[in-house]
Amino acid sequence: MNNYSIVSDDKSILGESPIWDEFYQRIYWVDIESKCLHAWSFLDNKKLEWNFDNRISAISLTNNNDELICAFDNFFAFYNVNTHHITRLKNQISLPANVRFNDGKTDGYGRFWCGTMSESNPSRADGSIYMIDEELEIHKVFDDIYISNSLTFSTDNKYIYYADTFKKKIYRTNLSKDILNIKASEIFVDNTNLKGFPDGSTLDINGYLWNAEWNGGQVVCYDLNGDIINRIKTPMNRPTCCAFGGPNMNVLFITSALEKKANRSNLSGQTISINTDKVGNYSNRFVGN
Repeated sequence: MNNYSIVSDDKSILGESPIWDEFYQRIYWVDIESKCLHAWSFLDNKKLEWNFDNRISAISLTNNNDELICAFDNFFAFYNVNTHHITRLKNQISLPANVRFNDGKTDGYGRFWCGTMSESNPSRADGSIYMIDEELEIHKVFDDIYISNSLTFSTDNKYIYYADTFKKKIYRTNLSKDILNIKASEIFVDNTNLKGFPDGSTLDINGYLWNAEWNGGQVVCYDLNGDIINRIKTPMNRPTCCAFGGPNMNVLFITSALEKKANRSNLSGQTISINTDKVGNYSNRFVGN
């Protein structure tokens, strides 16, 4: 197992959406079930925390260094981390009952993408993937998804990757400025034979996809052909997402979720960091306002 460090003493019930902010030199992540946004500042070695009335599922940096775009349970909003002001988008999506937003990221065009999942019956394909453009218009791009996860975008901005966790598959399709030119998805990785389920992902500067494997206790790296070229074992069985960050962008941050008490490891729910010999990309920033 790789050497790791614990980012903070806080344990998440359902940690997700790690994202490195190069301006403030901090790593953000959320705990969905605790309705909490966390950050660890590398500038002053300090833990930061923001609490909400609603569950927060996914975040992205924006062109305003003080502001994040956030997907809460069933609505999108901007959140200013300094003033603590929440500004809901005027346009929203009416989600079906018992469906919530889950994983999300911003593409190279500056548009925020976020998927949904059913909480009452994950064996139903009630999930979809939405995109918010620079005019704050919301578009449904993919549907018939069970549990949307792993949203990330290739370094050259040609491809979008996403997972259907329930199906244990990661998909890839072309990315275009015009959503009408986005074609049908192809299977990039079939995880049927792996122990775990594909959860959140990130990419390195080579375009290799690093995927956190829920219930698999590892982060798996896939090359451009979808072949496994590296595995990082984690001290928690339920890693949920990962992101590169740190001053040199070579630190892999990994969030996790609490396991059932009978199977719970001491580090279950922790966010950890691992120094690697790989380099990640700076996060894309949402350009809408």
